[in-house]
Amino acid sequence: MEIPQDVQKDIVNFQALQNQLNIIQTQLAQIEAELRSISEAVAALESTEDDFAYKAVGPILVRERKSVLLAELSDRKETLEVKKQSLSKKAKQIEAKLVELKNKIETELSKLQQVGGNAPTGA
Repeated sequence: MEIPQDVQKDIVNFQALQNQLNIIQTQLAQIEAELRSISEAVAALESTEDDFAYKAVGPILVRERKSVLLAELSDRKETLEVKKQSLSKKAKQIEAKLVELKNKIETELSKLQQVGGNAPTGA
């Protein structure tokens, strides 16, 4: 049984979408980890009574006002939340396309099996 070109293209598209989804899921996991790290840093900053703290800038530590650091962390958190929402939306779209494509491929392959099973053999 030979698989038609259009079904082969659908299978290739399905695999490409799976790869895209895996990449997005990895990015979402990285964002989640960074958001947890930011929450921990904010909690640590808020628990200290010092007006200054240190932040890593490349290989050195720089002394900075706590209020500046909290503002930077808040901005980064906001940016990550927007990116997370965007990636989540894209992941849901890809998941919907994968379900649709999977159903289409399964339907086409079952049609091929029915035709192939009912076809007379040349013996």
